[in-house]
Amino acid sequence: MRDVIRHKRSMDAKLAELKAFSDVHGERGAAIFAACHGTLFPCDGLAYAVLDRSLNLLKGFCLLLANGGYTCGAALLRMQLDNVLRLHGVVTTTDPHGIAGEVINGTPLRKLKDKDGQFMTDKRLVEVLSHSNTWVEHVYNLSSSYIHLSEQHFHHFMERSKKNQNGLRDFAIGDGDEYLGDAHKLELVAAFKVVTEGVLEVVKQWVAVRSAYGDEATLRARFHSAV
Repeated sequence: MRDVIRHKRSMDAKLAELKAFSDVHGERGAAIFAACHGTLFPCDGLAYAVLDRSLNLLKGFCLLLANGGYTCGAALLRMQLDNVLRLHGVVTTTDPHGIAGEVINGTPLRKLKDKDGQFMTDKRLVEVLSHSNTWVEHVYNLSSSYIHLSEQHFHHFMERSKKNQNGLRDFAIGDGDEYLGDAHKLELVAAFKVVTEGVLEVVKQWVAVRSAYGDEATLRARFHSAV
């Protein structure tokens, strides 16, 4: 019982740390607004969309992990990593507003090229970000296996279906994660925290370099209207 209580307190503390990032999302949004003086152009709008999506994923992840939802939480980790990969890909092109405009109008990012002339497929985005963040490829591969039906889901089923005292396996399906060790759950929370920090960092990066891609007059002349 003491171990259960200790785990719950540890999980509650880690989730509380994650929830605290909600306020940072607001701060990043305010920073974008200040940088563009309230006039949004394509990459500004895309950065806001990423913050909005990230905040929703953060809330959902915390709710899931507090209620035995490891499998779905791992899938949300992949979606949060997608925020980092794609916004980083757009921000680091030679024309962030132009590329963002294409994305907003429905062009898949994989059909657009990065600053080196390479199409921004998931593989390419992972490769580029992995240069400065060695953990990206591992997290991408692992979390992607929760998006698609894979060996991970079979392993979870088998873990839930433990052998009984007679050596026979009691097959079971369920919607909890009580069969997982505490360490696995805490590692998932830690990974989601790191990736969420990555989202906030890329938005911060955009705010820092935004002025290099045209002042308001130049952008108004290029785009028919602000976002």
